[in-house]
Amino acid sequence: MNDEIRRGMERQLESWRREVGDGGRRVGWKIGFNDPRAQARFGLQATLVGHLRERSEIEPGRSVALESGMDARAEVEIAIELSADVPPGGDLDAARAAIGRILPALEFVDFARSFDGVETILAHDIFHHAVVFGSDETGREGPSLEGVTARAWKNDEEVVHGDMNLVPADLAEVVRHVADTLGSFGERLVAGERIIAGSLVMPISVRTGDRIRADLGPLGEISAELSGDVHRGTA
Repeated sequence: MNDEIRRGMERQLESWRREVGDGGRRVGWKIGFNDPRAQARFGLQATLVGHLRERSEIEPGRSVALESGMDARAEVEIAIELSADVPPGGDLDAARAAIGRILPALEFVDFARSFDGVETILAHDIFHHAVVFGSDETGREGPSLEGVTARAWKNDEEVVHGDMNLVPADLAEVVRHVADTLGSFGERLVAGERIIAGSLVMPISVRTGDRIRADLGPLGEISAELSGDVHRGTA
């Protein structure tokens, strides 16, 4: 792990610890830069890890409020729900066994946030703005991606029909990577947390008034509407 990544993670986790310490619920984590082309641009050897905040989790059926000045994108993702703790340094079998359920998710990111180096990107939580998880009726038990595909519509026009080539065939690789990364900073991946495993397809540009819907085949559908702008909060 290079110094820039280490400094960025320390700054990011400082914010996360403060929020959790003030009574915030542990929601989970996110993978960023899972596209090899983006990794090459920033000289990365692996994906980056960010966190999900209680205040950024949007319940299914509620709108996602965009902030003024955003360059917003929607990302179709798979959420991994953990049924057991995953300590750092474990093997893939242990990580795989800890996956209790997978379900669809939508992450909304803000590319207007600074691209000024990996440290700043990590400190600002890899552009994260909001996340919507699939309802209780979606998803499946265990880690299998068999039959899962990715299609997405913006305002009823199909904009994505992908082959999911940006996601590892074995989701245990994602779980182990997050566990090991957190372990490097004295943190642990715990049961009940969720990990969104990186965009399945290229991000979709969105703005106020848009509606995004995604179909992940056997994992079910997920949708969200983008509501009126609000003033930007602090990073």
